[in-house]
Amino acid sequence: PEMRPASSRVAMAGAARHAARHGGDGHDYFASMTDLMLGLVFIFIIVLMVVALNMRQATPTAVVPVVTAPAPLPATAEANLARRDLLRDIAKILDGALPVTIDEENGTLQLGGDVLFPAGSADAYPEALPKLRLLAEALAKVLPCYAAASDPAATMSCSDSHKGRLDSVYIEGHTDTTPIHTVRFQSNWDLSAARASATFAQLVAAFPALAVLKNDHSEALIGVSGYGDLRPVDTSGTAAGMQRNRRIELRFIMATPDATDVAGLVERVNQSRSR
Repeated sequence: PEMRPASSRVAMAGAARHAARHGGDGHDYFASMTDLMLGLVFIFIIVLMVVALNMRQATPTAVVPVVTAPAPLPATAEANLARRDLLRDIAKILDGALPVTIDEENGTLQLGGDVLFPAGSADAYPEALPKLRLLAEALAKVLPCYAAASDPAATMSCSDSHKGRLDSVYIEGHTDTTPIHTVRFQSNWDLSAARASATFAQLVAAFPALAVLKNDHSEALIGVSGYGDLRPVDTSGTAAGMQRNRRIELRFIMATPDATDVAGLVERVNQSRSR
C-alpha cells in the first residue's frame, strides 16, 4: 500500500480524536438534560400531591344534619290553615247575628259570658237561647266537614277545601276574679265548669247531631272544661277587663300526625338530605 507521509497520518489521527471527543460530549449532554427534566417532573408531582393533601385536610368535611326531632311539619301547617278556615266559616255564618271573637293563632272562638249568663249563675238568659241556637246551627254546618258524622247528609255541603280533621272541640267556661261561694257553686271553678256544661246542653238541645260527632279515633268530638279565673284575657283589673274575662270559649284542636307518621316523615327527610 501507498505510504502516506508522517505529517498526514498525524493530522488524520487528530481529526479522529477530535470527532470522537465532540460526538461523545453531545451524547452525554442530552442524557444529562433528560435526567434533569425527569427529576424536575418527579419533584413537581410530589409537591402537587403534598399541596393537594394539605388542602384536603384544611377543608372541613360537610356534615349532613340528621333530624332527630320533628320540626314544624307541612301536615301541621296544613292543619293550622284548616282551623283558620273553620273559624272563619263559623264567624261568617254568625256575622251580624251573634257577636263572636275569633283567635286564629290559638284556635278559639269567644262569646262574652255576660251575653249568656247572669252574674254568679249558670242558667242562661231566656234571650240568650236563640243566640245559642244560632251558634249550634253554625257548628252543625261546619264541624261535620272536619269530623266523622253519623248522618251522611251533614256533609253534603262540604267542599274539597275542607282538608283538615278535628281531634276535639272544648267548650270552656271562664270567670272573672270575683270569688264565689254558694250552695250551688263552691268556687269559680264550679261556676265556670257549670256554664260550660250548660252551654253544651243548649247546643245539643238545638242540634242533637252535635252530640254524636266523633274524631277519626271514634272518640266524642265535643267536651267541656272550666278554668275559673285562671286564664284571663285582660289583666287590667278594670270593670271592662273583668267583663271580658267572663266568657265562654270554644277551642278547636286539629288532628296532627301520630308517632308512626312523624317517624316516617323524619326518615324521609334524613334520606333526602343524605343524597
